[in-house]
Amino acid sequence: MRQYLEVKERYPEAMVFFRLGDFYEMFFEDAVDGARLLDLTLTTRDKGRDDAIPMCGVPHHAAQGYVSRLIELGRKVVICEQVEDPRQAKGIVRREVTRVITPGVVLDEDQLEAKAPSYLAAVVPSAGAAAGMHCGLAFLDVTTGDFRATELAGSGALVDEVARVEPRELLQPPGEPAAQTLAPLRHAFPRLCVTLLADPPVAAADDALLLETLGARAAELGLGPLAAAAAAAVVRYARGTQPTGRLPLGRIVPYEPADYLVVDESSKANLELTRTLMSREKRGSLLGILDETLTAMGGRALRHWLAFPLLDVVGIRRRQDAVELLVERAGLRTKLRAILREVADLERLAGRARLGVATPRDLACLRRSLERLPLVAAALRAELHDVLDPPALLDPGDDDLADLARLVAHTLVEDPPLALKDGGVIRRGFNADLDELVDIREGGKGQILAIEARERERTGIGSLKVRYNRVFGYYIEVTRSNLKAVPGEYTRKQTLAGAERFVTPELAEYEAKVLGAEERQVELETRLFDALRREVAAAAPRVAAAGARLAALDALAALAEVAHTSGYVRPVVDESDVVDLEDSRHPVVERLAAPGGFVPNDVRLDPREEQILVITGPNMSGKSTVLRQAALIALMAQMGGFVPARRARLGVVDRIFTRVGASDNLARGESTFMVEMRETAAILRYATRRSLIVLDEIGRGTSTYDGVSIAWAVAEYLHDVVGAKTLFATHYHELCALERVRSRVRNYNIAVREWKEEIVFLRRLVPGGTNRSYGIQVGRLAGLPRAVISRAREILTGLEEGRGEMAMGKAQLSLFAPPSASGAPPAVGPTPVEQQLLDVDPNTVTPLEALTLLSDLRARLRQGN
Repeated sequence: MRQYLEVKERYPEAMVFFRLGDFYEMFFEDAVDGARLLDLTLTTRDKGRDDAIPMCGVPHHAAQGYVSRLIELGRKVVICEQVEDPRQAKGIVRREVTRVITPGVVLDEDQLEAKAPSYLAAVVPSAGAAAGMHCGLAFLDVTTGDFRATELAGSGALVDEVARVEPRELLQPPGEPAAQTLAPLRHAFPRLCVTLLADPPVAAADDALLLETLGARAAELGLGPLAAAAAAAVVRYARGTQPTGRLPLGRIVPYEPADYLVVDESSKANLELTRTLMSREKRGSLLGILDETLTAMGGRALRHWLAFPLLDVVGIRRRQDAVELLVERAGLRTKLRAILREVADLERLAGRARLGVATPRDLACLRRSLERLPLVAAALRAELHDVLDPPALLDPGDDDLADLARLVAHTLVEDPPLALKDGGVIRRGFNADLDELVDIREGGKGQILAIEARERERTGIGSLKVRYNRVFGYYIEVTRSNLKAVPGEYTRKQTLAGAERFVTPELAEYEAKVLGAEERQVELETRLFDALRREVAAAAPRVAAAGARLAALDALAALAEVAHTSGYVRPVVDESDVVDLEDSRHPVVERLAAPGGFVPNDVRLDPREEQILVITGPNMSGKSTVLRQAALIALMAQMGGFVPARRARLGVVDRIFTRVGASDNLARGESTFMVEMRETAAILRYATRRSLIVLDEIGRGTSTYDGVSIAWAVAEYLHDVVGAKTLFATHYHELCALERVRSRVRNYNIAVREWKEEIVFLRRLVPGGTNRSYGIQVGRLAGLPRAVISRAREILTGLEEGRGEMAMGKAQLSLFAPPSASGAPPAVGPTPVEQQLLDVDPNTVTPLEALTLLSDLRARLRQGN
């Protein structure tokens, strides 16, 4: 227990998996938590004692699954292994921490999503009020060495950037001021794993750490003081997870969020960029449609382009040039994708070598992938020799790493075992001493078999066997019925129920020779493999650079493949303010629709003439689809890809905002209307003239008059103050009057046709407003009973003729008091229950308060109050 307590003292915040034989054991509080979180049986050490220690354990061969579950729950796990052979240990077996696993520092491939980064991030806020808060943000993927940092102004910018990065773990400085300053971050991401740092940042120490790790001080790296503090926090924490204390990093990339299109947290979710709203899966999202990459690193590159769309027109066109060429030259695209299919994750393989955890199979996989690099270069040069100015992104580079591939091939066997301890890792002929040991081992085993055959012949015991186990080594086993034939020079070693075990001087001599050679072989192979791994680690920057080139090539080829198979076109992207789409389509809905079933639409927005399109039409007609497809097409264009349209011209937009859907956010204690207003307020606060805004209903979370008023005022503000391109879908037909009083508002509607009291959705966006919602027809399509539909039409006719409440019957029915037997309306004046209801402000009540109120009202009604 002394060893365990020493480890626990070093890692008090972690759960310690302590190796005892074939199990990893947990003790004390770790055991209690582990049993609860992992559904394990909680037992005790030293049963029967009053101070018995709680314990639970998992089999060592199944530990990875349990560790993964703990990491998903945001816990930190320390693996403490036996590092010497128990047979040779004098006293207690020596144990050491071999791995520290946190949600943001995971190295096991089985616990990583291949096509997604695994970021550890840190946020360091400035001192002062939250309203004027500045902060540094840094994030590192330890598996690839991808390391970036920036500085942000305001909590809104921080929330947007964290939504973009999606870190698996976020580090935060200690202290209440920092906690209050970063409260909006926790509010926005309640499930984010947040780890409190042990110490606050110290500028001098941070600068020294960056100099030691990256070879330069913060100013030389282009980092501001807050970005430097965040970067140092990430490095310090990540380095603490490595038992050797080493964290080899190549570089850090400072960046400005203003260089990229911003899609805020709610818009990213509403547009379903990387996962769907309902299932939270990649399938059915924009990324799910676009990701035809064939390598893990290509998948990560494409995801990064989706998260960081460009604002630079030159950069956008550079990607478009490459995609266009790969669309036009299908043979080249097919050949490249066939080669890329056989390329492993060079970026993470290089990272594993840098961290000293690469296995023999990792390096063999690296060698096979490096051998594909010349094939990629040859394919590109053969196809592009006639192109006067080939796209720069299709340049294969001059370094094919052939020297590293030859070194690994010369050192390792073709298909090495998974673990070094299994032996047989180094190729014969690489090291003469190793070859001699292998010969001794293999020849010695042959000699053992020869001994067995000779002893059978000499003694006449046909069942005599030479066997081996780890306790006794090699021995001769003779059944009891043949003991009379055992020679006198045999030395009895062990007695069994049906046999005796013996040793001879000759057998003991060969045993020492064989086992000694086997142990020395593993020891020498380990040294030789470590040397190879260090050489690969030294070349890791070259490998990572080659991996980045292949990742970009894979992402470009994937965009070209999607463009070719789905009929996308190259959009004209320029510095104008115009969005002009002809026969545009929704990339996801189109894929899910029946062939030929999707109806394309034209969309034109121009801040000088057609800044705001007010779109009306019934539910299910396709308003939301038109809105979303315009936003998605703008984003796809600024990724550098092709878009689903017949023709497209888009001026770059700096931000995309969406206000879509209506639902409570119970986790944040916000009602439907509060969520709606909060998102709308963010749009009005941060949108600029170059933004693209998608509003799918404003104000429907409150009363009709309030809703219309808010929606009208929002539209006016966007027109008069912001000037942003806006698509505004609404059921409030009153908003169509905006076209008459605001010069840059245009009315559109989604066309429908009526036929024999039924409606047909044409899905076509046409000029002009509509004054009908067709709600009753939609209700009929949804399956409302015929009697309800008939009565609804009767009431609607009465309301349209101005008969108001009388259209609903002889009197308006009360929610609580039934009419009298004569049919007369109930007594005038609110009952106590009605008065309690009247006193409630629906705009401020939380979902929990509403449920409590409903329960109370129901109880009072039952009691007759």
